[in-house]
Amino acid sequence: MEALARKASEHKREAVTNVSRLDADTAWAAFMRRDRGWDGRVIGAVKTTGIYCKPSCPAKRPKRENVEFFATGADALEAGYRPCLRCKPDEVGRDREAVAKAVSLIEAAEEAPSLTALSAAVDYAPHHFQRIFKRDLGVSPAEYWRGLRAKRAADALAETSQVTEAIYEAGYSGPSRFYADAKDRLGMTPSAWRDGGRGETIRYVVTESPWVHCSSRRRQRAFAD
Repeated sequence: MEALARKASEHKREAVTNVSRLDADTAWAAFMRRDRGWDGRVIGAVKTTGIYCKPSCPAKRPKRENVEFFATGADALEAGYRPCLRCKPDEVGRDREAVAKAVSLIEAAEEAPSLTALSAAVDYAPHHFQRIFKRDLGVSPAEYWRGLRAKRAADALAETSQVTEAIYEAGYSGPSRFYADAKDRLGMTPSAWRDGGRGETIRYVVTESPWVHCSSRRRQRAFAD
C-alpha cells in the first residue's frame, strides 16, 4: 500500500510539473475552442474517465477540475491514462512527422512528386495522406508544389534579367505553363516583378497556420499624377 501511495504521489507531482510547464489556462482554452493548432502540443487527461485526448477532440468537455494536462501521450500513459478511441491523440505526432517529411521531399524535388509517391514514402494511403496534409497546411501536396515553384520563379526573376531562364530554373516545363498563372501567383506580370514591381501597387493581408505564414495580395496598377 505504501508503494502504491508513493507511486500515486509521484504521478501527481509529474502532472503538476507538466501543468506549470504547459500553462494550464492556455491549454484549457485550446481544448475549449477545439483548436487543431494545439494538437500534438498538449494532452488533456480526464481524471473521472481515465482517458486522454487531443485539444480538437469532438467529445463533450468535462469539468475543468477533472482535467490535467501533459506534454505528450507517453506522459499521460505513464500516469495511468489511456488514449481516447474517438480522437486517437497518439496519431497526431505521426501525422505531423509524415507531413514534415513530405514537405522536405517536395522541396528537394526538381519535378512535382506524385501523391502516390509521397504517400508511399511516409507509409500512408494516398487519400488519407492528402487529407491530413491539407488539414495541417491548408493546401494539397500539389498546391504546395505549385506555390513553391512560383516562389522559386519569383526569386529567380529577382536574380536574372532573363525571364525564360528564370522560368526553367524554377522547375516549369516551359514558358506557357508559367505564364498561365503568373499574374495570379506574382500579382503582376513577370517582367514587372523582375523590375521590382515598377508601376504596381500591392496590398496584402498576413495570416497564420500551425505550420506556415500565408499572405493574400491584391494588385492595383499605379497611375501617374
